[in-house]
Amino acid sequence: MNIRLCFTLLPILSCGLASAAVVPAALQGQWEYGSVSPIEYYDTTTGKYAESSGTSEIIRIKADGSYERNGIIVVTTYGCTSKLLTSSKGNVSLKGNLLTLTPVTAYNKGYTCSPSQSYETRKLIPSAFTWKLAGDVLVLGDPTGKTLDSRYNRPRTLTASPAGQEPRRVSGMVSAPQGHSLNGAAVIACRVDRGCGAEDGSVRFVTLSGAGHQQPFTLDNLDPTPYELLAWEDTNGNGTPDEGDWVDAASAKGAAGLTLTPPMTNVSLNLEQWR
Repeated sequence: MNIRLCFTLLPILSCGLASAAVVPAALQGQWEYGSVSPIEYYDTTTGKYAESSGTSEIIRIKADGSYERNGIIVVTTYGCTSKLLTSSKGNVSLKGNLLTLTPVTAYNKGYTCSPSQSYETRKLIPSAFTWKLAGDVLVLGDPTGKTLDSRYNRPRTLTASPAGQEPRRVSGMVSAPQGHSLNGAAVIACRVDRGCGAEDGSVRFVTLSGAGHQQPFTLDNLDPTPYELLAWEDTNGNGTPDEGDWVDAASAKGAAGLTLTPPMTNVSLNLEQWR
């Protein structure tokens, strides 16, 4: 499995505490920003791993005033590549054109220039934005006006789902041996026809934030086509699946991951330590 996941983080703006709000229907649902391959690949010509690059974020806003947020940024300057990840859940507050995301749980992981300079944080730092809707585009801005606005779009799908059709979702449970925390492990879905190295936004993933050895996962808005499902915990933080990491049972044995076509529920992934 010659892949490497880039665990990354978007910049966060500090603000005061916020409380959950009643969210307008037009603001509810999933919003996506940017484009980045969450997978790196091995270049057989140079014998080196090729760095992916870019910025991406997914925000899911629910009717009850809660949210989920996952972001990626990969920055390469000369020989230095920095990678950061954020995953948070919390409450939404709305006051006029100000939208505040106040986390209840958060997990950040990344490194600067080298995996030896890796770090993890769980700081609960609120984020504040100005916001406006323009059709299916959500525009989030810096309240101080110091940075440019960011435009979020609805998920990219091949066709619209007819009313009443089951959403193209894959959900299930990830398990590890008793006593092993799955916090920070990722579940990755790669379209079989495009692979895990695709840079067209077709690779989907979710990072687990719970501390237990069994954690539920959900991947939404998948295409109606076969996917390979993988799981990975980068134990040593070097960005490369290798001995000592925790991976799904198939990958641990050098085989392809579980193949399925959405929608599908009750999927089971069992992590084993790669020896």
